[in-house]
Amino acid sequence: MNQRAMVWSATPTPFLSNGSLDDAGIEKLAEQHRRQGVSGLFVGGTCGEGPFMPNAQRAELVRKLRKAGGRDFHLAVQVSDTSPARVRENMAQAVDAGADSVVIAAPWLRPFVNRDFAWRYFVESLESPCPVPIGIYVLLQPRETGIDLELWTKIVSHPKAAYLKDSSGSDDYRKALLEVKAKRPALKLWTGYEFDVLCTIGDGYDGCLLGSAIFNGRMIARAVESLQKGDADAARAWQQRNNQFLHDLFRPDISSWMAGLKYALRKKGIFSTEFSHLVYPLTDDDRRRIDAALEREKDYI
Repeated sequence: MNQRAMVWSATPTPFLSNGSLDDAGIEKLAEQHRRQGVSGLFVGGTCGEGPFMPNAQRAELVRKLRKAGGRDFHLAVQVSDTSPARVRENMAQAVDAGADSVVIAAPWLRPFVNRDFAWRYFVESLESPCPVPIGIYVLLQPRETGIDLELWTKIVSHPKAAYLKDSSGSDDYRKALLEVKAKRPALKLWTGYEFDVLCTIGDGYDGCLLGSAIFNGRMIARAVESLQKGDADAARAWQQRNNQFLHDLFRPDISSWMAGLKYALRKKGIFSTEFSHLVYPLTDDDRRRIDAALEREKDYI
């Protein structure tokens, strides 16, 4: 695969300090992704803070990204919600705004989710009339929801599931999902676990859908290209370089995740503010570490 075909970005969203969309930031976001060789944008996911945005604002974001990016990017829009009926509404809204595909993650309101509800939530959503492909976002869920590997396997085996993002980071999940792909070759598998893309790509995943691809798309592409050329040492070196950059951005325990990303984006002049709906405080030491990482990797980010 070439670089542009390999990496999609679960893109963050640029906000002004009042929580409205930053139009200039959207333009710069599109240009930054072009520089990173990204070919797809996953809009309104966790990294994009979609669950915290009003539906109308999410649709506005899709329209503005379509205008800013033209046809340079595939636009995949997360449409998860609390019920199949709400997912169907979100699907229609996303398609009307310009989505090329939609993505369904586990339902919100987890304390009220059980296995039977989860199965109905996904199947009814998948079987809803939808003119664009439907993706599934596979992420480990609390045990009490009943959404386990067996259920995920049944969900992605559905003929309407066109692709999936696997952010489990689990060997068991990878093996099971590859078994589904062996039976359904048209199913596309994207890894969302950016700390070890080599294992999944080496085993047969089709690409990467990463929450930090706005910065690390080129690094990950280099790692994958090296792997495909048979240069395992170079591939591991690029993966390790990526991991160090991400740990500098988010701390080794990922406890400053969104705040670190928003700070770095503002520091690079891509976003005008660090506004986020999520609260992950940064310290002065965090900022100094991130500044050093941005300087160190300036040729690639």
